[in-house]
Amino acid sequence: MLRRGALLQTILVIVCTLGAAWLQHIGFEPLMRSENFVRDAIARCGRKTPPNPQLVYMAIDNDSVSIDASADLAGLFDLKTAEPDSIRALELMSKGWPWSRAVHGLILQRLMQAGAKTVIFDLTFPTATANDPEFRAMLDRYRDRVVLGCNFVRAAATGYASNAPTLSVPTDSLIPQTNPIDDRVGFVNYWPDADDIVRSAQFAVTFEQVNGEFAATSDSERYLSLTARAAIKAGFADAVAKETASHFFRYTGGPLTFRPHSIFEIFVPEYWERNYASGNFFRDKIVMVGAFGNWQHDEHRTTFGLMPGPELQLNALNALLHHEFIRELPHVNDLEFIVLGGLISWALWLFIQTPWLRFCAMLGVSAAWLMAAVELFNHAGIYILAFTPLMVVNFNSGIALLYEVVLERRESTRVRGTLERYVSRNVVRELLDHPQDYTRALGGVLKPVTILFSDIRNFTLVSARLDPHGLVTQLNEYFTSMVDCVFAHRGTLDKFIGDAVMAVWGNATSHGAEADAADALHAALAMREKLRALNVKWKSEGRPQLEIGIALNHGDVVVGNIGSQQRMEFTVIGSPVNITWRLQELTKRHTTDLLIGESAADLLCYAFALHPVTTFQPDPAASAVKVFTVADSAVGAT
Repeated sequence: MLRRGALLQTILVIVCTLGAAWLQHIGFEPLMRSENFVRDAIARCGRKTPPNPQLVYMAIDNDSVSIDASADLAGLFDLKTAEPDSIRALELMSKGWPWSRAVHGLILQRLMQAGAKTVIFDLTFPTATANDPEFRAMLDRYRDRVVLGCNFVRAAATGYASNAPTLSVPTDSLIPQTNPIDDRVGFVNYWPDADDIVRSAQFAVTFEQVNGEFAATSDSERYLSLTARAAIKAGFADAVAKETASHFFRYTGGPLTFRPHSIFEIFVPEYWERNYASGNFFRDKIVMVGAFGNWQHDEHRTTFGLMPGPELQLNALNALLHHEFIRELPHVNDLEFIVLGGLISWALWLFIQTPWLRFCAMLGVSAAWLMAAVELFNHAGIYILAFTPLMVVNFNSGIALLYEVVLERRESTRVRGTLERYVSRNVVRELLDHPQDYTRALGGVLKPVTILFSDIRNFTLVSARLDPHGLVTQLNEYFTSMVDCVFAHRGTLDKFIGDAVMAVWGNATSHGAEADAADALHAALAMREKLRALNVKWKSEGRPQLEIGIALNHGDVVVGNIGSQQRMEFTVIGSPVNITWRLQELTKRHTTDLLIGESAADLLCYAFALHPVTTFQPDPAASAVKVFTVADSAVGAT
């Protein structure tokens, strides 16, 4: 049997699932950003690429560019034993940034003589200087082991000028411009995703791709990246991808995973010997020379936060050497995952009816999906769609939960309203709002209560004068008014006995014996006033007028759920109940329509002006008790 709202819920699942699939298909930016956020979280907590010990980061840092020109260089080392090239390099560095190109030549020479396998300059040298020949000589000497950077730049469009990209290459005075480009040059660019975060690298690219075109012509030149050139020169040509596609790579970690070493230290004998084992540290290493620190403004937003450009290059190169790339599944698989999310949410709603269990199942499905995504990232190198399917699961399930909460609230309101037509409101409140307390009272509890009986005088004669429909209509109007008076003064409607009304105070909830008795008397007086108003109305309508007798009494009774297995009734039993009924019968023999038993009068005498009417003997074995009444004008403050 289908559950309530099955068609509506099924339609909701279908609409939400198709909507999510369409947004995924068109690349809806907020959805893509959310998906990337989840991917970044997976990358941060997932497996990292182990750092290759061959990779070294020599940093042009603040210490290197801020050597004071007026400082005594002899303070750094012994001038008598220092190598001339080291003294010259530090002297040139001390003249401030940008350094003479001769410094870069001396750096390259120093590292190569120490046995470095490849030296990478994450720097571009677009303009000629007077000191280029010295650096060029080193570049030519070590041409098979050195790489310089070039940069695709896009000038701002002005007037009719195009903003097509151009390639800023090293100046002719360092490396001649050839076609194809010299193999000592590689582009340094990383193209971030729409949220400006770098997650992938391109190791080869064409001008058409940089310009935003989808396809390259057959004669388009392929430009290799800085890291691809370095890998080839270091003997890892087979690791370089031949295609020009973008590759998601597995990061080694956050900033400073590759510890930067100050470049000036290689020219200080003490550091050279202590930190670099007189150059043996660089043997067979791939050395990255680049800026470090905010002085160069070469930082990129990555999955692991801001990262210096050279360290980003090292992360990509490290992934290339280890072949640690992450692939995306085809687009059709993404759509299949979204549909699977919709089916899961529909199954959760269909087969798990308890809301809190379904909520736990939602959390379980989300956790399992994310764990699967992490495992596939760690061991298979695959990104699976995570955010969008889970959004479908949780959105559909959340809407279903909300829908059922609304239905339950509506049902509870309906049940409460229905019950209040048959049971007193305070009993309904206790039953629905405090079921455990109510249940504990069902076994029978002795309580002091105040009881009210009211009965229509000469009802047989009245009923004979009316047709059945008119009789029922008038009785319903009468009972509605009387019950309103009981409820308005915190009473419980116990039952209707023919044309009589029985109400109780203190059975379900009690406000104290005196307050309960006062509420009962206020209700009785209100019933008297309401009947007067009804009689005026009925007289004008040509209907018979009614008279009632009301009695109040107080005493200890048994409160409980009484009846049979088929039908039970929350009521009170005991001698005070019987006495109250007999007091109500006494109103037929006295001129007053309201009688109050002595036990109730003892509670009311301090707040109301009571008048004795007669004495009453409940049964032959009992002592006579006094009976009181209260006039309308004799009501005092409670």
